[in-house]
Order: sequence, then structure tokens, then C-alpha cells
Amino acid sequence: MKIKYKIEYAVLRGLVFFINLLPLPVIMGFSSLVGWIVWVAFPVRLPVAYSNLSTVCPDMGHADKIRLLRDVYLQFVRTFGQIFILHRQKIFHMIQNAEISGREKLEKALAQGKGVILTTFHGCWFEAYFAWFNSHAIPTTLIYQQQSNPLSDAYFIRQRQRYGTSLEHMHSQVGIGHYQEALKRNRVLIISLDQNFHQKGTVIPFFDRPLHCAKGAGILHLRTQAPVMTSVYYVKDGVLHIDLDDVPLPAYDAISEENITRICASSIKPYESFIRENPQQWFNLFHRLWTKKDYPQRVPRSLGQIFL
Repeated sequence: MKIKYKIEYAVLRGLVFFINLLPLPVIMGFSSLVGWIVWVAFPVRLPVAYSNLSTVCPDMGHADKIRLLRDVYLQFVRTFGQIFILHRQKIFHMIQNAEISGREKLEKALAQGKGVILTTFHGCWFEAYFAWFNSHAIPTTLIYQQQSNPLSDAYFIRQRQRYGTSLEHMHSQVGIGHYQEALKRNRVLIISLDQNFHQKGTVIPFFDRPLHCAKGAGILHLRTQAPVMTSVYYVKDGVLHIDLDDVPLPAYDAISEENITRICASSIKPYESFIRENPQQWFNLFHRLWTKKDYPQRVPRSLGQIFL
């Protein structure tokens, strides 16, 4: 075990210990303060977020974009702290009392016995979203990005297991055969679509720009005939919402690149309208989804736009 992993883990646990000595309102207030400091003095990836927001909301004016991005930065910082406070009573209550739309569709899909390919997007409340499936004993497999530090990786998995034992973690490098096996066990397989897989992905339109989307949803559906669904999650007026829906697909007679692309395109399309209406809930606003370059060098902000 590398010494740097132990040091990083010790710092992480010390931070978590300190945070949880504080009342929840103080934690949230502190997160907002850090968010303000980042927004004012260190707006990391502002050109990326601004460019992505321009793609999502092309008709939005400059001043409105800056105002919205300020709120995005505050939400972004709060997102990082969610996993540290998942066990707090208020967060637990919010997850247990989430408003679910389309749960009957998920149950109907599971009743087929083929598992469910549950696509999603990378939203700001992803930890609460995962916890809901776990707390309601829904057999769920999460495809996740494994952290380089094994101690930290194991810690975050343990945090998610506070809500039950139904959530299974499967990192993204294990191979599609393992995901297929999860579906054979009639599990809900969560796949995030709004990621750039570069040359390994299939090229589909996302906000009218080509995105290299992961092929997994298409390949798995063609191999297993497991139903494909969409899911979005968000918080409104202090209430966690999870909206589930079917992806209507025709019968395909072959496993081909063309069919894989069609399935992935049909699955990701419904997320566009939600993201346009709720860009502040979209965590991937800060990610380089469409290109690695061609972002503006700087984004002009007046003092009024920064603080008001």
C-alpha cells in the first residue's frame, strides 16, 4: 500500500470527522461559504461551464448565464459534501420520503425477469439517488468510476451501504460480461449516458453536437432484451424527486453498430429537455463533454455579476 494513499485517507477521515461534529445547518452554511469563495476567487473551469451552458441554452443572454453559473458553483460545492452526511437524520428523511414518478413502470419492467438497463445523467444529487434504491431494497448494480486510492474507494462504498445491502458496486473496467450477468440476476443496472468516451464510444447527437457515448446500454439491450429506462433526480423545495420512464424501442434483429447507436441516441434524447430546464442540477456542466479544446480563454464578469 502506497504511503500517499494512507496520508490521503487520513486527511479524508479527519475532514469527515470534523464535518460531522457540526450541526447540519452549519455544514450547509459552510459549504455555501466555500462555494462563494470558489465562485469569487477561484472559478475553476468557468470557461468550460460557460461554453457547455451556451450549448444547452443557446438563447440565454450573457448576464443570465453568469447569474445561473453562480448558483451552479454553490450547488457544485454542496454536492461534494453529500456523501459525508448521508447518515444524518434530515438527509435520511429526505431520501426515505422522496417523490417517485414512474415506479410502477420500473416494477413492471423488473417483472419480466430480464433486469432493467436504467440509464441516467450525472446530476448533483447522485448520492441521494443511489441511496434511495438501496434504502428501498431494490436490487441495483451501479457502474462507477473506481478511485485510484483503494482506501478512499472502499470508504465511499461503505458510506453508500449505510442505507442497506441492495446496492452493488461494479467499476467501469470489469467488462460488459459482468454487467450482462447482473441483468441475468434481474437487477437494475444504472448506466450514466452523459459521458465522453472518446474513440471508444458511439457518436450520437447530444444538444445537436456529436457526443462519444458509451455503447453499453445498446449492446446490453441487444444481447439480453432487457428493457431500457430513463431516470432523472433533483431536489425542489427541499424534496427529492426521482422520475422514471420507459424508453420505447422497436424490435432489433441484429447486434450492429447502427442499432447500438440508435438505442443510445433514443435513450439520451429525453435528458435534453430536463437539463435545459434545470441546468443547475447538472453536475456534468463542468466536464469537457464535446471537445478537449476550443473553450474561451476567460469569461468576463463584472463585480455586479459576481456578487448580485
